[in-house]
Amino acid sequence: MVRSILVTGSNQGLGRHAVHQLAQTPNVIVFMGSLKLEAAEEALSKFASDIHASSSVVPVHVNNAAHVFVVNYLKKKGISNLDVLVNNAAIVGATFESTYSVDVFGTVAITEALRPLITNGGAILNISSSIGSLTRHTKRPPPPLYPAYSSSKSALSSLTLQWAIQEEAKGSKIRVVSICPGHNATALNNYTGAMDPADGAKIIVTTALAKEGQSGVFIDKDGYVEW
Repeated sequence: MVRSILVTGSNQGLGRHAVHQLAQTPNVIVFMGSLKLEAAEEALSKFASDIHASSSVVPVHVNNAAHVFVVNYLKKKGISNLDVLVNNAAIVGATFESTYSVDVFGTVAITEALRPLITNGGAILNISSSIGSLTRHTKRPPPPLYPAYSSSKSALSSLTLQWAIQEEAKGSKIRVVSICPGHNATALNNYTGAMDPADGAKIIVTTALAKEGQSGVFIDKDGYVEW
């Protein structure tokens, strides 16, 4: 059976590596979401030859009509639902407003638009960061880094829990999970991260391909992260 997955912010960094790795597995349709369609198409061209013969990567312009595009594409393939939404898109903006517009409000908008398409037993994966852990901050770490970005990830944790509770109440068996992929060298941090994003993407890929697991949890490659 074909597994359908949409990854936002996937024209670069962790998102691009996640799409690349997902596309190398059999029977997967990966929607490569980007605010600029041309950027997704350019990123895809760099690994198109690696896509498994039974799988496909479909660039998607993440705008108000993205859900219509996804519905129509899946219908052509005889598929009625999306299995997994990976909310990966994020920025470190110059202001709280610009950061929250993508990291929080953008995540809410795409999730609300695509939630009706997600099949029972599917998943919503919110790509987060331990820098947004409230528990971490209660331990008085060194001066906080990127307050707007950090607090946006704290907000995302709250959304993960609230959405997980909503899905439990519906009995949908849709998992909602926050994932910290680690401190990766990407454009988000001017490539100063300690990890290769190809490695950081692995936990995203593993969780996206899993067909069961816990909901309402915050995880990284080593296990549970404190909220």
